[in-house]
Amino acid sequence: MILLPKDDIAKQPILSQIAKKFSRGKIYEESEVNRIITSFDTEDHVLFRRELINFGYLQRDPYKGTYWLLKTELSQETLDAIGKRQKKTQKD
Repeated sequence: MILLPKDDIAKQPILSQIAKKFSRGKIYEESEVNRIITSFDTEDHVLFRRELINFGYLQRDPYKGTYWLLKTELSQETLDAIGKRQKKTQKD
């Protein structure tokens, strides 16, 4: 079973791997998104879906309940920003 790390940087390889199972230009119903995520034997598909959206891998239309792929991996600039934010939070 795949558990999602608390560390945001450590999450990225897992989220990227899941994002690569989605096709660009395709619109997904929530049930399809859940099916793809659970195919990875995840601990909590809702948490993984939320994190895919939070980190910008997927986008969601809240009115239609549909999803689509934005990217399969984060840029180095984005990863650096996540790392800085995480370090700042740990100091506080």
